[in-house]
Amino acid sequence: MRKIFVMVVLVSCISFVVQGGFLNDADAKTYAEHKPAGKAGLIAGSVVSSAVYIPFKLVYAVLGGVTSGLVYAVTIANEAETAHRIATEAFTGDWYVHPNILTSHEYLNFRGPDDVSP
Repeated sequence: MRKIFVMVVLVSCISFVVQGGFLNDADAKTYAEHKPAGKAGLIAGSVVSSAVYIPFKLVYAVLGGVTSGLVYAVTIANEAETAHRIATEAFTGDWYVHPNILTSHEYLNFRGPDDVSP
């Protein structure tokens, strides 16, 4: 059973790397252009991908919030702008994988906006 699990993980990782190299080459339809069966498959893929993605995003947001609070407290609010930027980047961004991300029509925004001004 362990060998099967290792093989599935290995094939999944290789597939992910290979797919990442051809993201912009595909002329795929958007989610709205798919038929009901295609939409159901994209939603299933979105749910499964989000189940893996959401815990990572949650940990990132919590660590960003803690870091932001520490920056604010340690600098005695002198670096409030930096603390705000850290918190905004940690808490914004995509919290789930949308089906259009799976069709390469949108990109997954893990970190939030780069140009954050208070």
